[in-house]
Amino acid sequence: GAPNFNLGMTRSMVTMMQFNAQKQDYDSCLEGLVVDSAAYRQALEACHRRGADRCAKVTEMHRGLYVKAAQFVASIRGGTGDRGIPEPYIAKLATFTDQAPHKQAGDMVGALREALSIGRWPGGPLDGTCTLKELDIEPLAAASLAQVHRGVLQDGSEVAVKVQYPELREEMASDLAVFKTMGSQMKQMTQGYDFMWVVEDFEKYITRELDFKLEAANAELTASQLAHLAPSVYVPAVYWQHTSERVLTMEFCDGLIKANDAEGLRSAGLDVLECARLLCSTFAEMVFIYGRVHADPHAGNIYFRVRSDGDGRERPQLVILDHGLYHDLSESDVRLRFCRYWKACCAKDSRAMSELGAIFAGSLERLLPLLLSPLFVLGCTGVSLSELVAASEGNLPDTVSLTDVVDFVMATRHGGANLCGLLHSLGYIRGLLTALGLPESARVRCMLEFALLGERGSAQVPRELSLRDRSWARWTVGKLNGQVQLLAPAAGLALAAGSDAESERTARWAAASAGVAPPLSLDPELGR
Repeated sequence: GAPNFNLGMTRSMVTMMQFNAQKQDYDSCLEGLVVDSAAYRQALEACHRRGADRCAKVTEMHRGLYVKAAQFVASIRGGTGDRGIPEPYIAKLATFTDQAPHKQAGDMVGALREALSIGRWPGGPLDGTCTLKELDIEPLAAASLAQVHRGVLQDGSEVAVKVQYPELREEMASDLAVFKTMGSQMKQMTQGYDFMWVVEDFEKYITRELDFKLEAANAELTASQLAHLAPSVYVPAVYWQHTSERVLTMEFCDGLIKANDAEGLRSAGLDVLECARLLCSTFAEMVFIYGRVHADPHAGNIYFRVRSDGDGRERPQLVILDHGLYHDLSESDVRLRFCRYWKACCAKDSRAMSELGAIFAGSLERLLPLLLSPLFVLGCTGVSLSELVAASEGNLPDTVSLTDVVDFVMATRHGGANLCGLLHSLGYIRGLLTALGLPESARVRCMLEFALLGERGSAQVPRELSLRDRSWARWTVGKLNGQVQLLAPAAGLALAAGSDAESERTARWAAASAGVAPPLSLDPELGR
């Protein structure tokens, strides 16, 4: 749709008003309180809840790009630890993964008629001349771009009809027009950072997602590549004759359980860790073997359901939805280089980490291992005590500032393909795996096994790793995890004692005992 600048400005002004109100709320409610005191923490928590309510209000009002942002915030916690997004925001915005504000059925008729014959629906019944004999008025789910209705074709096949919001294209074009206009002002307000490329990239990718025919093609390609994993992995079939740019008709899947719902999986009789391993290995294969990265693997798109092999045991089937956008890692050999980089991180090969990291992230290559996994901290040069303690807790170190992250994101844009998209997707998956209780060492080892396969070249069906390679992967990651866990207590003691010589010697002894290379920087001042 053509941009409506006035519409975009109105939406952005409403958002800015809510932002300013929340900033004033934080300033006023925390004024005069001692940081980290009980009263401070209580006031901060209450302020977080009010802020989450404000964010949800804006998201419900504007939909589109704002729902996209809410989905990302709700899923980003994996890998950031307690210093990431506060829990009230996560809880409040999580509903937007599949329960965003939906439109009335009558508002969707125009788009539906592009691909389906629906008679006078919803004002009248469907008859034998219509494509469907049933079409639920209330949607099953609603997200950022579309809502989904259950239907039944005339031959009795159950389908899920995904239909795009009618005003979406105009709203997104209007929002993007305003963001572009504000680009130069943002640069002045953000220490010279040029965020126009973010808007341009977002516009490029969102344009792809708005064409449901491309999504249908992506779904079929993914189904083909993962066919050898059936029936453990499933991608619903596409009904091409009932699909258009704004309508996607796919096979309906029932009995779905969200991939982050550990209690729901357990109640269904499934082994939660088995579910986690299946999820991890499937997406590791897509990245390292095929170089295709699902852009939005959040809990609204990734599900499990129960399948039975006839032996009386309930087993999980991974169901992957929403194939609107994939990132391709074939450009500049990014897939192959990422395989080698993951292997280097696991083996603490600092030279290879530095060389490959520089290709991906330029002078900020030191941040990349920390964003991929806290276990990779030992491969970084000049590791501080606080970074080691944070790694053992699964957190991003305090030494990594917001400015560092912004610099890093901008640097990765020149690393070939879409490294930001890859990191975004890996963050989603890690968040799901964390919710299912999969240890970080298990995730890293699974990824390493597929990196070893992918290093040998992509294949139609992945080869099995040799016993020797599997043993090496298990030993390498086990050793890595053990070293982090061994060093962390000593590092914590040294931090607590400041320059205390005995704690310093304890930390150095632990490092030497673990055989860590390169040498750790065990200066307590570096961790402050």
